[in-house]
Amino acid sequence: MKGKVFFVGAGPGAADLLTVRAARVLERATVVLHDDLVQAEVLDLAAPNAIVQNVGKRCGHCGTTQQTINERMIAFASEGHAVVRLKSGDPALFGRLGEEIDALREAKIEFEIVPGVTAALAAAASSSISLTDRRYASRVVFATASLARDERQDWPALLASGTTVVIYMPGRDYAKLAAELIAAGAAPDLPCVVVTRAGAPDETASFATLQTLHSVESAAPSVVIVGEVVASKLRGAAAREAATILSAICV
Repeated sequence: MKGKVFFVGAGPGAADLLTVRAARVLERATVVLHDDLVQAEVLDLAAPNAIVQNVGKRCGHCGTTQQTINERMIAFASEGHAVVRLKSGDPALFGRLGEEIDALREAKIEFEIVPGVTAALAAAASSSISLTDRRYASRVVFATASLARDERQDWPALLASGTTVVIYMPGRDYAKLAAELIAAGAAPDLPCVVVTRAGAPDETASFATLQTLHSVESAAPSVVIVGEVVASKLRGAAAREAATILSAICV
């Protein structure tokens, strides 16, 4: 009998950000094939007798090939296993889900997708930013800095007034990224925030403008939120600081 593959979103890190369905599926799985960034506390939800394998791929590091991942999913499911393909964030966002679905369809393996909290939402939440604050943004765009075949993003097509842009996998050269955005028409003083390991206990957030983005030091994985909605966060912080100073003066 053939089993089934569940593509499960592990969310940004913390186990309590998993959906109830994701936790239940993970607890019942007999095989778990997980990304490298999935936190240990999430993996701890798997059954003690489950086969758990790290099949992660990280930029700049050797990892499991996509072909191998596909073959393992098919092999385990063909043996009758309930296979969880555990992906960081949401499976459908920048996780090569399409290629894995195609492989399962070709092998006639049943599958199901369980969504998760993507890094953009976790970063916005922890930074107290409304991605679509109606005063500043009427749309939000999720994009990557680099495309397939090492092509760069078409920033002029994505940048527009009233748009919040969340950049996944921005790379390590923030000076280059900022230069591309400014060349595409973004204002040099447009505010942005770099959030590293969004949703994890060791998350960090660095606020800047495009013209100062080059000074941010951040390790992967990170997302960059660019737009006037970030300015609202900074204005709020400045207002609170001014109120604190005024209160101290009055006392």
